[in-house]
Amino acid sequence: MSDLILEIYSEEIPSRLQYDASLHLKNFFIDELLYAGLKYDKLETFVTPRRLTLIINDLSESSKNSFEEKRGPRVGSPDKAIEGFARSLNINKSSLYTKKEKKGEFYFYKSQKKSISLPSIIGEISKDLIINFPWKRSMRWGEGNLRWVRPLKFVYCSLFNPDNSFEVIDLKLNEVNSVNFTFGHYLMSSNKIYPKSVSDYLQKLFENKVILDRDERKKIIIDASKNLLRNKQNTLIFDEELIEEIVGLIEWPVVFLGQIDKEFLTLPKEILRVTMKEHQKFLSVLNKNSNLIDQFIVVANMMAKDGGKAILDGNTRVLRSRLKDAKFFFENDLRFIKTEGISSLTKNLNKVTFHNKIGSQLDRIKNIEELSKKISHLIGADSSKCVIASRICKTDLVTQVVSEFPELQGIIGKIYADKEGIDKIIANSIEEHYWPMKLNDKVPTKPVSIVLALADKINTLISFWRINEKPTSSKDPYALRRSAIGLIRILIENKIDLDLGKLIHNYLEINVSNDLIKFIEDRFRIYLLEKRFGHDLLDACLGLFEFNNPFLFYLKIESLQNFQKTKEFTKLINSYKRPINILNSEEKKSKDIYSGEPMIELFEKKDERELYEKLIIIEETVINLIKSKDYKKVLTLLSTFDHEIENFFENVVINVADKNIKINRLNLCNKVRKIMHSVACFGHFNV
Repeated sequence: MSDLILEIYSEEIPSRLQYDASLHLKNFFIDELLYAGLKYDKLETFVTPRRLTLIINDLSESSKNSFEEKRGPRVGSPDKAIEGFARSLNINKSSLYTKKEKKGEFYFYKSQKKSISLPSIIGEISKDLIINFPWKRSMRWGEGNLRWVRPLKFVYCSLFNPDNSFEVIDLKLNEVNSVNFTFGHYLMSSNKIYPKSVSDYLQKLFENKVILDRDERKKIIIDASKNLLRNKQNTLIFDEELIEEIVGLIEWPVVFLGQIDKEFLTLPKEILRVTMKEHQKFLSVLNKNSNLIDQFIVVANMMAKDGGKAILDGNTRVLRSRLKDAKFFFENDLRFIKTEGISSLTKNLNKVTFHNKIGSQLDRIKNIEELSKKISHLIGADSSKCVIASRICKTDLVTQVVSEFPELQGIIGKIYADKEGIDKIIANSIEEHYWPMKLNDKVPTKPVSIVLALADKINTLISFWRINEKPTSSKDPYALRRSAIGLIRILIENKIDLDLGKLIHNYLEINVSNDLIKFIEDRFRIYLLEKRFGHDLLDACLGLFEFNNPFLFYLKIESLQNFQKTKEFTKLINSYKRPINILNSEEKKSKDIYSGEPMIELFEKKDERELYEKLIIIEETVINLIKSKDYKKVLTLLSTFDHEIENFFENVVINVADKNIKINRLNLCNKVRKIMHSVACFGHFNV
């Protein structure tokens, strides 16, 4: 059994790409080693700004003889095709066997793979990984064709044997050398490291100021920050996203506590936090007594001989310069708003382009205002406040602070509205209508904020669909997927019954609006799949109906998911399958659709009449329950005529000589289908 180290050393990997890169490295090797028939005890991946590392413990020496299965023609294919497949494998036709798959039955041949040495397998896997690594953005350097997120410096790939010998594997990449060494910290260590084992590799990296484990670096940052603030009246404002980004910027974290100059403490906390986070990557520290942010945490990537004084002084100096700008712009904005009012800035939005094919930001807020009026009436929000909010929701885009610090849009608008004394509900909506900013961010919950957020997101989607600027599989420059997911989350999490389809149809041509609604439905599916709802559930509830109301669809899907866990679900499925199977079979034979209502006068047996009478009662109740959105009761009700269904099929023959009687009985089956399909297509479930 051997240990493996694969280290891909490059220039700085962007922090935001490191997690996915490490995950891909891990999954790729797991799949490839499984395919090669190699076993191992432990497989781990690590990532720092400069290296992507894989460590495997107790890897088997060579692949076991395993089998490879090759698929040939479909069963029933011409003999020439089958014989040709056998001939291509140098075997007799009698050596083939058949096997059923989803797409049908096929001929197969199983051949034994030869045993391949471990270095050869690892070399091929590693080379394939590097050549085909799926970076979202990659680059070429020098004269080669190899692409990587940043220029590669070298690759270190070594197998360590139980007898303490080791073998460095040459990956034979033209653009980058395979070497027998690595480096420590690029600033604090210039020595080459020649590992003798996995433990030696980790130890020597640590001695040369590299902490390979991302979680360990994160723990050091958090623990050191808390220690610096111990016994003080200050507390760290924990920012998971920022800490994760910082972890990806350093290999040897050293934490310092800095002081914000008193002249900047009058700035709103939001300006201080965003300025430090976005531009300096500093963590904010709150004074619990004064409720002011008066300190910051800076994480350096090296130890300093002077204890970090120069590092802290330099960072404080840069921050001071940033905050001076922020203070200057903030005070200028306040002077203007005090004399002119925030709404007077609205006309300047005419000079700010939203999109050259769509119009200015002033055009945008006019559209948002129109949508806000409609949505506020539909969901019962205060229409007058929604209109006022829509007119000033983008005004901070022309303030000096947002022009310099665009990350503060919405936040600054709220602050300025508060300073002017504008209604708190309206002021809050200026910030909250941007929510959710990211995947797991909170959504607005107050009616005016909800209306404004919905209007903004719907307008954005409509505007870009109108000019045919839609996301592609690889690009979404206007974050339209995020807008759609945000729209869906706001409606679902606030339980808002809104006919989105009808609203969109008012603004776009039918083909374009249908395409946009389909796009939103696709985002809806992805959103629910990520919440662990099954494909069968989604297909059952979405397949039969036009997607128009995300909340109602969610309510139905959630109710059906819960109902699946009950005994009644099996009854419902059994009641559904027998009549639907008969219908499908007969409709396929006759190429007719049995969609008529059954005629009472053609019933010959009591079981027909009893089933029909039960269906009439259930149908009316189902309609009323669907109107009241009580899907739990609807599903329970649909499970209550299993007895009548069973009696019908036990005592009534459908395929009789009298054509009218037969059609009438098939129409009775259709009535079952019609009632069932008013809720979902239960044929997607296997019970």
